[in-house]
Amino acid sequence: MLLEKIDDGLFKPHYERFSLVNLANFVLKHFNAQPIHDPYPLEHFISGISEGIEKIVFFLIDALGMSSLERLMNRERVFHEYVVIEATSVFPTTTSAAITSLLTGATPVEHGVLGYILYIRQLGTLLNMIELSSPIVGKVTSTLSNRELMFEKTIFERLLEVGVKSFVLTSKTIRGSGLSNLVNVGASVRSYQSFGDMFSKFREILQENGPFFGFVYWGLLDSIGHKLGVDSDAFESELYWLLKMLMREILPVLPHNTLLIVLGDHGQIFTPWEKETWWSWKDEVSTFFSVPPGGEMRMMHIYTNQPDAVVQYLNEKYRDRALVLTKEQALNEKLFGEAVVVPGASVERIGDVVLIARENYSFYFKYTGKEESLKSKHGSLTQEELLVPLMIFRR
Repeated sequence: MLLEKIDDGLFKPHYERFSLVNLANFVLKHFNAQPIHDPYPLEHFISGISEGIEKIVFFLIDALGMSSLERLMNRERVFHEYVVIEATSVFPTTTSAAITSLLTGATPVEHGVLGYILYIRQLGTLLNMIELSSPIVGKVTSTLSNRELMFEKTIFERLLEVGVKSFVLTSKTIRGSGLSNLVNVGASVRSYQSFGDMFSKFREILQENGPFFGFVYWGLLDSIGHKLGVDSDAFESELYWLLKMLMREILPVLPHNTLLIVLGDHGQIFTPWEKETWWSWKDEVSTFFSVPPGGEMRMMHIYTNQPDAVVQYLNEKYRDRALVLTKEQALNEKLFGEAVVVPGASVERIGDVVLIARENYSFYFKYTGKEESLKSKHGSLTQEELLVPLMIFRR
């Protein structure tokens, strides 16, 4: 896949045809719901792959990047025969933005979940978009509706409108959490307690009657990568056994009228502690901030009344560590996607300055002083973070 370069080592998501946004729209088009963007052209890679398909199931492994899959398969091929193609994540390359795009068919600038931590003007505070809580004060009492937090319908809602049901299978620990409650509207939601329980309930969903769309989520690979590193034995072992169990427990019982796509939402990149930059209210840079920065450790939304001064300051101090853009430049580059009509509240959530980490650098802001260094991270636009696999299975 040819990606458009925005700077050395940094690339744009392929929202035109080959992103997670387009994959969601493939599902909508297949079930005769109205797509809102061009569908991913699966048929161009695998002729006839969707003919006779009544059920489509996504098995999403959080933090499964193309580079991690290739590294594992080069050492030991888990599957004797499989087809894998590439897609891009969205920007930022993080779970909250990517899964919301996958489950709405919309770009981040359209659905409004533009990162892990965002400033929500109506609440007057930063909000962790996965937990819908403040990183500083914890739980936030909100009078905002789902549609005021996320500006698009889910694909589950759109499929219901054409008579197609949907199922979600996720961990018991996150069922009912803030982001889950936003992106799972319209689906029948089930939960699992363990590795084995997940595969058991996965099999049950496959036996459901009639046409449907299924979404199965596994999140522990991402946690292992953060804590132990994307190159660790534990990360590779987790991925190996996930795929091995898939081959043993799911593929033999995959119905003939079912298309299974195993995919990631983003990759991870190893980020050594010596390449971390830590900021707090004691640092000079904070004098520019109107509120603490949001975003990720490899992508920051910087909220400021002096965007040009911030760009100049950061370029003088950190040009080798980050690409720094104004909000207008990021929107003109369509890094957050393209929309026919961009909701005003969505654009307000984007930082007045957008910082994108280069290579394996990362940036922290000390909200409470309890923040921990992570061995691997994501959020930026390197190929390791941006490219995800689509493993296609059909019996």
